[in-house]
Amino acid sequence: MAKKVSRAKQREALAAAAAAVQVPERCDVVVVGGGAAGLVAAVCAAEAGASVVVFERELECGRKILATGNGRCNFAHENLDAGRYNDPQFVRGVCGPADAWLADVLAFWRGCGMAWVSDSGRLYPMSLQAASVRNLLLARARRAGVVLACGREAASLGELPRAAATVIACGGGAELVGGLGLEARPFSPVLCPVAARPVDAGFDLAAVDGRRARAHAALLRGGREVFAEDGEVLFRSWGLSGIVMFDFSRRVEAGDVIRLDLTCGMGAEKLAGLVPEGVLDPQVARALGKDALARAAALDFRVEGLAETNKAQVKRGGLLASQFDPATLGACERPGLFACGEALDVDADCGGFNLAWAWKSGIVAGSAAAEYALLARKDKN
Repeated sequence: MAKKVSRAKQREALAAAAAAVQVPERCDVVVVGGGAAGLVAAVCAAEAGASVVVFERELECGRKILATGNGRCNFAHENLDAGRYNDPQFVRGVCGPADAWLADVLAFWRGCGMAWVSDSGRLYPMSLQAASVRNLLLARARRAGVVLACGREAASLGELPRAAATVIACGGGAELVGGLGLEARPFSPVLCPVAARPVDAGFDLAAVDGRRARAHAALLRGGREVFAEDGEVLFRSWGLSGIVMFDFSRRVEAGDVIRLDLTCGMGAEKLAGLVPEGVLDPQVARALGKDALARAAALDFRVEGLAETNKAQVKRGGLLASQFDPATLGACERPGLFACGEALDVDADCGGFNLAWAWKSGIVAGSAAAEYALLARKDKN
């Protein structure tokens, strides 16, 4: 049996491979950030005929893709509703109608050689492995001649190879984003659990820590419902987690109330004659105690804030979209500068929406950057 290589040795090998990459002093397009959007932008620019260099601070490109969809990579959704984003008007301007947007995304992945499957509208690679998505993307980038310059970080545009066009595809607080002279919203974590406490002191979260339940969840602010969603909720000793709560994390404020209906709206008539353990997780039923079914229909929690933000799936914030042309994702006041993915202040709910934005915005920015750079090359010659 082959001996397993230690993480230290793996990192050492990656560092050596990154250092061995020869980075040209000049290129047509430089892409800052080798994540989902940046790699797609690089592929599209290179396949359009531009010479492309990707600058990535990590020792590998696309590492974050591996953690998406619990390692299965929910890469898109069959219904790409712009209303699931924080800036639906801008997203529509960039991505177009939902059916055309989805067609563009699927055509790109078909061009990578990938098949996919649907699970309740959520699209996954047929392999159900996020590594497939990342590996196919890297392979296509290499075939197109993209130079992947990993282990390198630029704090300013002056530290990058000289290029006619630059695509900013880095987010999460990258220093370069703040130094562009453009307006940006500070980065903050979203798509993470919610720290909350039961309004009913008789319900002990510690007693149900780690238990899951289907629920209709409603977000109340000042007694008024502002958002609702059905799905699975994970109880934790300090609050609530699960995909539904990840979507709530984009909307909650301290002091809000999250109301869970663990009967999923069955109502008194349908619940008549049923026993708590016939409807609820037995452990949850025991924690609710007397009149468990009635209590389960309206279980309230007071929001304290967000939790486990260091593991958040997305960083909200980035360059304000109003400064960019949605047709090209070029900066209106900075010719030759483009942005895509998390570099822009665009985020969405769980379900493949954030990656669908990354792919499509990468396609738009990379294609436009190549067109700009090739025209500049032609004019120079």
